[in-house]
Amino acid sequence: MEKSNLMDNTPLISICIPAYNCEKYIGDTISCFLSQTYKNIEIIVVNDGSNDGTKAVVNNIKDERVVLINVGNGGAAKARNIAYNKARGEYIVFFDADDYVQPDFIWHQLNRIRDKKDVIVLSAWGRFYHDDISTFQLNKLPDTDMTFEEWIKLYWYNCTPMTNPGRAIIPKSILEQAGLWNENLSLNDDLEFFTRIFLSAEKIVFNNAAILYYRSGIEGLSSKKGSAAYTSLYKSILLSTEMVVKRYNSSLIKQSCANFLQCFIYDVYPDEKELIGYAEKKIIEYGGANFPFPSGAYTKFLASILGWKITKSIKKLIQ
Repeated sequence: MEKSNLMDNTPLISICIPAYNCEKYIGDTISCFLSQTYKNIEIIVVNDGSNDGTKAVVNNIKDERVVLINVGNGGAAKARNIAYNKARGEYIVFFDADDYVQPDFIWHQLNRIRDKKDVIVLSAWGRFYHDDISTFQLNKLPDTDMTFEEWIKLYWYNCTPMTNPGRAIIPKSILEQAGLWNENLSLNDDLEFFTRIFLSAEKIVFNNAAILYYRSGIEGLSSKKGSAAYTSLYKSILLSTEMVVKRYNSSLIKQSCANFLQCFIYDVYPDEKELIGYAEKKIIEYGGANFPFPSGAYTKFLASILGWKITKSIKKLIQ
């Protein structure tokens, strides 16, 4: 369908939103894009088999830029791929159904990418908790843009790799080269996806002028635990580290990958013994990890006396 109210001679931006049981937030999320100062957008919402009022909320929004697609529940990755396959824009933003941006977000993102087709622009971001925007805390961005190799040595090495999908404005040409979302993954599917995206880009460009507000403390997908979720998490890390080591075969890159896997072990211990065994073998293959057990206050004290494994087991029993 042609969008009669779109601006001429400006690139169309496609906002792809997977939506599952998010009636409480989806209206605000769509509204924050309809309020953008940059008007040449389309918003493709894939209702992923919701059993709440998500469909009704979207249907009640009367704007020709909003497209609703109803499908059976297949997971966020599949829903994003369905949205992308309907997208007509030159640039794509994959956005979660419960996050939020200011009205100048798209304008600043597009202004930063400046018609480049070989870079990814990442906005600044921060979390707010329990629907209380006053709890928002902004994360500091690097001072300069970086290659993916530099990204790995900083973020993977220090086990801080998070890339919320909504932060990125992605040229369609890079997506066509990198491929879409891996539908076999659930937890941490963004890591594997953005590993391929960053490997296909010339550079990662940072944009402090645009800010994504990431909603936490609402028991979303990222908070899910259990064997299936942890298996997906491990597979995502494994696929990502193997791609990276194949491209950048250096000792520091391998240690960054080993640190990443060590953090996975810290997270899932003492459960998931089989996955821990796989991760330990990969760490040895990569030459060993040097990332310390994350702890503070009494946990750090206990770990110094009892070791991190006993300390983690005690914490699990207390919880």
